[in-house]
Amino acid sequence: MAKGKRRASGSGWRQVAPLIPVALFASAFTVSATDNPVIATASLENGLSGNNPVVVPKQPIAQPANVPVPGTVGPGVDPGEQPNQVVSGLSGNGIPNAALKAYSRAQQLLAQADPGCHLPWTLVAAIGRVESNHGRFGGNSLNSKGVAVPGIYGPRLDGSAGTAKIADTDAGAFDGDGAFDRAVGPMQFIPSTWRAVGVDGDADGVRNPQDINDAALSTGVYLCSGNTDLSKASDLNAAVLRYNHSQQYADLVISIAKAYAGGSWIAVGNGSTGDDDLKAGDQIGDQTINPPTDKDLPQARDIPTPPPATPTPVITDERGGTRPTATPTPRPTTEKPTGKPTATPPPVVPTPTPTAKPTTPTTTTTPPGVATLKTAAGLIVGTVGSTLHELQTATTYCQTEMAKVTITKPTQAQLQKCVTAYQTGGTKAVDQVIRNLLSLLGLLGVLGGGVLGS
Repeated sequence: MAKGKRRASGSGWRQVAPLIPVALFASAFTVSATDNPVIATASLENGLSGNNPVVVPKQPIAQPANVPVPGTVGPGVDPGEQPNQVVSGLSGNGIPNAALKAYSRAQQLLAQADPGCHLPWTLVAAIGRVESNHGRFGGNSLNSKGVAVPGIYGPRLDGSAGTAKIADTDAGAFDGDGAFDRAVGPMQFIPSTWRAVGVDGDADGVRNPQDINDAALSTGVYLCSGNTDLSKASDLNAAVLRYNHSQQYADLVISIAKAYAGGSWIAVGNGSTGDDDLKAGDQIGDQTINPPTDKDLPQARDIPTPPPATPTPVITDERGGTRPTATPTPRPTTEKPTGKPTATPPPVVPTPTPTAKPTTPTTTTTPPGVATLKTAAGLIVGTVGSTLHELQTATTYCQTEMAKVTITKPTQAQLQKCVTAYQTGGTKAVDQVIRNLLSLLGLLGVLGGGVLGS
């Protein structure tokens, strides 16, 4: 089964990363921390050559790994795709097996080099998702060695169309451009930053930004540089902002990392493109995929949520409307007036026969907004812009499909994930959510792969 296996923890089930034996790499190179800039940037002398110690600078790396590009939060995210759509579609998008191993290796090696950093593989994976869709941006795929083929190159940073202007720093050695720089590889490093922080992540003697093994470990070194503790929300936000100076970017990366830590991922083959006909659900049962195992695996750490920059508290009513508020507003009462005068009547006398508004939500007058629906499982929230009728339709469909596979009493979280998938991806997305749930519950093999149809 291609699905990543899980283990129980104190807070429930949590996804775990595949084990890459550290001993296979520890003898090939060293990983350490240093505040010596000569050692930290020794790679400048050797171009693409590896065979240098992997070091974590004790001073935070200030220069960004990549820069914001107008019109998109990152190359791996389609222009116009909303953050909630990206996060809700993670399980269907899938992580190529080679990338999953590289992210896991980065966590394990940085745990040795800088244990106080607390780097989770899920954070490295989240950056890989936003920067290149795990090495699949622009028609690329990861080969058996983890190298992006034919190669990932960002836009030319020549100052046009609102981009940053960065003159060539590598004589075209990494990006093939002798006039201006371009971000390169699955983790989209600007050549000057790569030359300062790039490491040989798989001990093959080459520091190649197109190699997900090198790029993922270099991302870990970058994030952990300085006195960084990624288990702290403030350090986490600051580290991601250093990587790419955009709060929108940081918010999306952290949201994806939290979703991955909660289990919203699945391993897929390296040739998957992420298109609708090659979603992760099509990979279930594929024996060519090397699935993670449960033995001695590092657990995905929970990602703390940084303080919101501009909080906007709202109240969501049962009819789908929202309104800003500073204090809770009481619900309208449907009780009949007692007729007894109050001890201190209000200054404005109400009309003798007020007409109470109906408390039952209607499907014809529901305004656009964030609709909510009470169910036996708990409160279900619709996607932005959906109506109550659409939310009811999605909820009913999910309950029906879950009942077909013996999930007659889904939890609020299970039903919510299914409804969100229906509203953002349709019935095919629902099938994938239910497959993931069955896999988690250990029922997929028992019920058979045909329980959800094609």
